[in-house]
Amino acid sequence: MRQISQQGLCNNYCIVVTHSTGDLVTRHLLENQARWLQSEGLQPLKILAVMDLAGAGGGTELANLAVSIAYNDSWYNWPVKQAVRAFTGIDPQPYNLGVVNDLQTNTARNLSTGPTATPRLRFVGGGSSYGGITKPFIAGTDDGVVPTHSACGATTASGIDSCSNSISLGGQVTGQNGPSGLYYNHYPILMSEGANHSAVKDTQTGNIAVPVVNNTVLNGLQVDFASRTYNQRAWWQLWGSGSQYVEVPGSNQTSMSNLLYTTFNN
Repeated sequence: MRQISQQGLCNNYCIVVTHSTGDLVTRHLLENQARWLQSEGLQPLKILAVMDLAGAGGGTELANLAVSIAYNDSWYNWPVKQAVRAFTGIDPQPYNLGVVNDLQTNTARNLSTGPTATPRLRFVGGGSSYGGITKPFIAGTDDGVVPTHSACGATTASGIDSCSNSISLGGQVTGQNGPSGLYYNHYPILMSEGANHSAVKDTQTGNIAVPVVNNTVLNGLQVDFASRTYNQRAWWQLWGSGSQYVEVPGSNQTSMSNLLYTTFNN
C-alpha cells in the first residue's frame, strides 16, 4: 500500500482484481487503507471498483471442515480429510491452518463488515474442482472450493443455487433458489456454470458466461457485456418453444478473464 501510494499509481483511480481469498483481504483493505496511509502522511488510494473472481469473502464450508478435522484425526474422517487436503494443499493440523481460520463461514462474515462506497463486482463459477470430491461438503452450488453464497456476495451462508432468483448458473430463465439479499454495493455481474474455481481467472475456454447485473454504470464504471436471449428445446421436447436462456454471445470461445479485460478496457 505504501509503495502504490508513493508511486501515485492510483492518483487517477485504479481497479483492484481479486481471486478467492483476495476478496476477504481486499474487504479489510478497503475498510482500513485510508487510515493506514494517512497515519504515515501518505495519500489514500483512489479505488474505483473491485472485481472479485470466485470471491471467498463469505467464507467456505471447506474451511469449517479443515478446522474441525485439524482437531479430530479419527480414521473415519478419511474422506473428509482428502477433500480438505485438496482445498488447502496441507495436512490440516492446529498449527498450520493460517488464513484457513479466517475463511470459516462465520469468521469471514464478521471480518471488516463495514459498508464501502467502492462497488464489488462479482464473477462466479459453478464447475467442478479436484474431481468433484469437495462438492458434497459445500452448501448449495459451488466452484469446487467457494460456495455460490460467498462468490455472489450473499448476506447469509445459506446454500443457494444461483446469484439470481430468476436465472440459473447455466443461463436458463426460470425460478431459482437465489440469495435472499446481497451485501451492500455487491453486484453479481457474470456467472458460468462450467467454470471451476481456477477457470474463473485463468485462460480456460469453453464455458458460457451468463450476465446478471448488466447495462449499468457503477461508480463511473460502465458494465455493458453483450447479451442475447434465445429459446432452446430439450431433446425430449417434441413441441413448444422450449426454455428461455440468456448468455454473453461467443463467451465460450474465450476465457472469463479475457472477457472481463476486453469488455472493461473498451
